[in-house]
Amino acid sequence: MGIDNAFARMPFRFGVVTIEAAASLTLALEMTVDGTPVTGYASDLLAYKWFDKRPEKTPADNVADLLWVVDQALEVAQGLEAGTLFDLWRQLDAEVTRRAVAAGFNRLGAGFGVSMVERALIDGLGRALGASFLRMVQHDAFGLRPGDVFAELQGVASGDAVRPEPLAQVHLRHTVGLVDPIEAGDLAGLDLPDDGLPHTLEDYLTRDGVRYLKIKVSGAREADLDRLGRIARCLARLGAPVHLTLDGNEQYRDLGDFAALVGDLRSRPELQALYEAILFIEQPLDRGVALAGPLDPAALEQIGKPLLIDEADGWTTAFHEAIALGYRGVSHKNCKGVIRSLLNALLVQRNEGCFQSAEDLTCLPVVSLQADLAVVASLGIPHVERNGHHYFRGLDHLPTDEAEAALAAHPDLYERSGGGIRLANGGGVLNIGSLQVPGMGVVPLPDLSRRIAPADWHFDMLRAPGQDEVRDGHA
Repeated sequence: MGIDNAFARMPFRFGVVTIEAAASLTLALEMTVDGTPVTGYASDLLAYKWFDKRPEKTPADNVADLLWVVDQALEVAQGLEAGTLFDLWRQLDAEVTRRAVAAGFNRLGAGFGVSMVERALIDGLGRALGASFLRMVQHDAFGLRPGDVFAELQGVASGDAVRPEPLAQVHLRHTVGLVDPIEAGDLAGLDLPDDGLPHTLEDYLTRDGVRYLKIKVSGAREADLDRLGRIARCLARLGAPVHLTLDGNEQYRDLGDFAALVGDLRSRPELQALYEAILFIEQPLDRGVALAGPLDPAALEQIGKPLLIDEADGWTTAFHEAIALGYRGVSHKNCKGVIRSLLNALLVQRNEGCFQSAEDLTCLPVVSLQADLAVVASLGIPHVERNGHHYFRGLDHLPTDEAEAALAAHPDLYERSGGGIRLANGGGVLNIGSLQVPGMGVVPLPDLSRRIAPADWHFDMLRAPGQDEVRDGHA
């Protein structure tokens, strides 16, 4: 395993934390497929204050817990006998979850360790078979048995979870964080880089042509309404249709309180257009209460938009349980598990009015981002939240030659811009046809010898130049 330190070009506030730097973990997993040795890769951000939001846990604690659970998953994987990927995943998921819960972690965090190993196994299997992610699912290379998990999926084929052909393009759904500048006047007094890339929401709408947005809300009603009003005025000036999602980031413990905010959106003339543009609402309730019982019908009627679980999707059957409570959507994120997303896609097909979205854990290029997009292309989700293009500076966190190799191998997805290599999102669209390669969508392979070994890494490495220490809740 190896770690890259990634420093943000602008702060990203969501929920209770503002991220200014983060560590990205990459795993290279050696395995044998039908007697042939092969290495599979997986990568993801070690995102603090998302998997575990308990106030007594510091960001450094959160990262340590995530590294620990990946170690546990690797230890469990090494003891497993050969079998189908589905069988290996089920054993891995059960034992890592048991260990995590026993150690005081949670099931969502356990899923991160499982998913890192799961993705590396999928990647290695695809490289050995010479098959893309989509083709592996279509030809049941995983040995998936959906009916073993959900009785109503008995006899359902693995390939039913994905499209006949992958999407070649997806719309980028741009994240509007809680401290993001909305228009040029908001830049005064901010120390942001003059790197030629957009800073304001207005710039992303006009310069990059973004037409899908994910807007964070804080749980502070008047402050949220004021900010949503400013966003609404910005969209009105644009004069073009924009589709929105709202992300509550677990800021509420009572759905009625959130419904009151949405009621204001519906009743205030200046906010009605913004309300009408909302496609769905993501995880307004704290995970501790989100699945505690049926959703209040009166609150659901006042909200008038479908609700989706994200952080509450902490175990394999969570979405199945959520549907019975009144939820209609579930997020796909590779960090929660790829097989889980395939099973959820099959549940969507058998439950009228249900849907699957594509959300982001700040997937940074190359391995994390491309693996996630390869799954999104196969599931056929037409727009995907992306925020790494905004808060981080392209591929700057990678060795220069690896960034250049990514551009050469995936010229549809990346471009040279602003003095570096960045995600090519002109027109608000990502071109992802080049991801249909053996494994999880990645051609140039990372060199882990050039990363920081986890044993040599410490949280203070995320300290910004001139900063005395990494502050709790910030980096």
